[in-house]
Amino acid sequence: MSAIDPFSTAVGNSGSSSLPRIKTKNGLNKFLSAVKKITFRKVLLKLHLYISLWLGAFLVLAGLTGSLLVYDHALDKWLNSELMVIEPVGEQTRSIVDLVAVANQASPIKSAPSHIQFPSSPDEALIVRYQVPAEAGHKGHNHHFQEVMVNQYTGQSIGDRDRFNSLMSTILILHFNLLSGETGQMIMGITAVLTLVLTITGIYLWWPKLSKIKQAFVIKRNASFTRFNFDLHKTVGIYTAVVMFAVSLSGVNFNLPQIFRPAVSFFSPLDGMMTPVKSETDNGVAITPDTAIDIAKLAMPNITVQRIFFPSNSAAAYQVSARQPDEIRSKGSTMIWIDQYSGKVLKIRDPHQFNAGSAFINLQLPLHNGEILGQTGRILVLIVGFAPLLLMITGVIHWLKKRHSNRVHNARLKAQ
Repeated sequence: MSAIDPFSTAVGNSGSSSLPRIKTKNGLNKFLSAVKKITFRKVLLKLHLYISLWLGAFLVLAGLTGSLLVYDHALDKWLNSELMVIEPVGEQTRSIVDLVAVANQASPIKSAPSHIQFPSSPDEALIVRYQVPAEAGHKGHNHHFQEVMVNQYTGQSIGDRDRFNSLMSTILILHFNLLSGETGQMIMGITAVLTLVLTITGIYLWWPKLSKIKQAFVIKRNASFTRFNFDLHKTVGIYTAVVMFAVSLSGVNFNLPQIFRPAVSFFSPLDGMMTPVKSETDNGVAITPDTAIDIAKLAMPNITVQRIFFPSNSAAAYQVSARQPDEIRSKGSTMIWIDQYSGKVLKIRDPHQFNAGSAFINLQLPLHNGEILGQTGRILVLIVGFAPLLLMITGVIHWLKKRHSNRVHNARLKAQ
């Protein structure tokens, strides 16, 4: 008699093929069983988790730098008081022509100024800005300016600086593109998009049953650390969700305008009010910037002039940037184009005349820095900027504890 067991599955063709079939069938059953256990909530939970793990650091960076930028001008003024703060002397100020002449002498860039930033309070210096040539080290950056601060009362130059290298500008660029140009801008744009997804999924995952709605808004007293950490995560998330969504949405506009603006235009075509115009005449004799401002104030008597952009060439026009009293944006959206020769008002960009699409685009900055709700909104955005850091810490702690519990549970099952 053969020593081989005739009933062994290792003998014969039928026996050798039956084992793989059994394994395949068991594997398929396990797979189908796992699929049945997948729910929409579990999918969103995984999506929420992986987005947080992948882009959490970028979101934390955006939040912290964004908090600092809520009061960027005030911080810049405080950090550089020796350049930006002056003692008002009466109410009479020197003419713009005289002040520009002083700035031209002090500026290391010997070319015509780009524009003037007027002070927002009597104790601030007037700033004359000069476009730094691209070959000077920041190729392609059209916001790189050399600034000369001038006392508008005495007509004296206070000092100058490279605005691009100031601390607040560095924080702004870090916030916008990670100091990495277009690549960083794209990364932060994607981060803004995925933050919208995080916010939406977070609200869904938080959403409680009606009977537990009250508990969902509070942190349980005398709870274990694990429960306290989880409650802290969900309550911070829900209390900051609206502001987080608004800030992220506007962030998409700034970092991915090639996607955001066509999407807005699909619903309400942008009305072209942002497009500049050129001078109609050229008699070789240009009006002074003081005259251009006087003309702008005659056209719109209630404006506060914030900047004046000088004509960049013989065909360009003066651009007077201003704010009307009821505008939401502290950096006004009103713009008046004036023929540099005849003084004719060529075009007025009045935010009150924007169509729905342009008005929505115009609201993105007030949404982003919170000024849409005044000082209350700014404070909210400042506080919410710290939320991503807290959410990331509590979220990672919760994930690590849960993963450890799952490993312990699986080890016990294998040991049985």
